[in-house]
Amino acid sequence: MNEQRRSVSISGSGRLGGGEYERVSISGSGRVDGDVIASELRISGSGKVAGRTEAGQIVVSGSGTFTDAVVAEEMRISGSGRVDGAVEAKELKCSGSFRAGGDVSGEYVKISGSMKVSGDVEVDIFKASGGFEIEGLLSADKVEIHLGGRCSAREIGGERIIVERGTSFGGALIEGLVKMLTGGGAAELRTAQIEGDEIRLENTIADIVRGKRVVIGPNCRIGRVEYEESLQVHEDAKVEAESKT
Repeated sequence: MNEQRRSVSISGSGRLGGGEYERVSISGSGRVDGDVIASELRISGSGKVAGRTEAGQIVVSGSGTFTDAVVAEEMRISGSGRVDGAVEAKELKCSGSFRAGGDVSGEYVKISGSMKVSGDVEVDIFKASGGFEIEGLLSADKVEIHLGGRCSAREIGGERIIVERGTSFGGALIEGLVKMLTGGGAAELRTAQIEGDEIRLENTIADIVRGKRVVIGPNCRIGRVEYEESLQVHEDAKVEAESKT
């Protein structure tokens, strides 16, 4: 027989032992010592989990630190989040600042703030309107980047890859916040290699672009383009070499 798991809340300053819980809420300054399993984990103050975390939903609107791997159905970061290990989340949304010390994997990632990943990112759908730094490979079936700040990845691979200058729907305040979170600088993508079926790029600096149907838009600087079916190059783009394979 399954025992009903209890819910706990830290609203001041407190510590909690690891274990299985229904709901863990930290609205003050709290720490969980050990691995934790929970249906829901919410941090609206300053919270730290010193262990592995497994949860149905993780919401960080304050400052959250996880010293080991995180596994979740849904993870939402609107404040500041840091995971020292790998992240496996079916859905990861970041409108604040997020850092991962290992790989990030799942189904859907959406970034409207800033994200830094020390490993690879492998998901089904990757959408970004903020800034990101991925030290490894970004791999997704669909990659959609609306440049709102500096973006970089070692390599990018996918079926459909769209990179375009971000729209100003958020206004100057939002644009300024994103630039602050991403360290300022030009809104552009830098990567060594982009490979996919359908590729459409703007404001991109890359050594090699390989694809079936490729559109090199304005403000791109590409070393070499290899394409199978079609290639279009904007007059404000620079491609040093191109070849049809």
